[in-house]
Amino acid sequence: MGLKTKRDVSDNELIYLATENNEDATNILYDKYKYIVDITVSKYTRSAYALNLEKDELYQEAMVGYADAIRSFNPDKDIHLRTFISLCVERRLQNYIRKNSTTKEKLLKECYSFDNKIGDDLTLAEIVGDNKRNPEVIKENAENFKELSKKIDEVLSPSEKQLFELLINDFTSEDIAKILKISIKSVYNKTHRIRAKIKDII
Repeated sequence: MGLKTKRDVSDNELIYLATENNEDATNILYDKYKYIVDITVSKYTRSAYALNLEKDELYQEAMVGYADAIRSFNPDKDIHLRTFISLCVERRLQNYIRKNSTTKEKLLKECYSFDNKIGDDLTLAEIVGDNKRNPEVIKENAENFKELSKKIDEVLSPSEKQLFELLINDFTSEDIAKILKISIKSVYNKTHRIRAKIKDII
């Protein structure tokens, strides 16, 4: 079946044809609703930049959401196709941003909680982590803890010390950005510098 314009058939008919692999119907739907993908991608571009994600990656994820919407749309339900596409694309990008934010935050927190050895027995996590949970370790290794804390204090700038204190007290990057009134990207950049300095000490 050839389709000359998007006015030839309704959205429901186009959806049916698209799910039957009709290329004309697929193209008409895409031309008609591409603006939703563009708008939603633009909405999340800033978040992606903070996470060092490319805009092309966002667009690919948005297109997966769009394809899911076309494939799973049910014309019998009381929802407009435009709204359904918006919901699917939005959900896809939210999940993508959340996943990358969590992954990056986890990697950044490893700057002070990974299993690097301090001395013969202790790890960095045991010394710099939540010391209240390890009273015996801290008591037996007070000198090690004091020395490491002093070295960290010497190499970090005042702003880095503020951020480091928040990190080791389990504040999220988002919370830190709000508390220090800086961008998420600045939090990531400073944490990267802190990680490098601590690794040099170790």
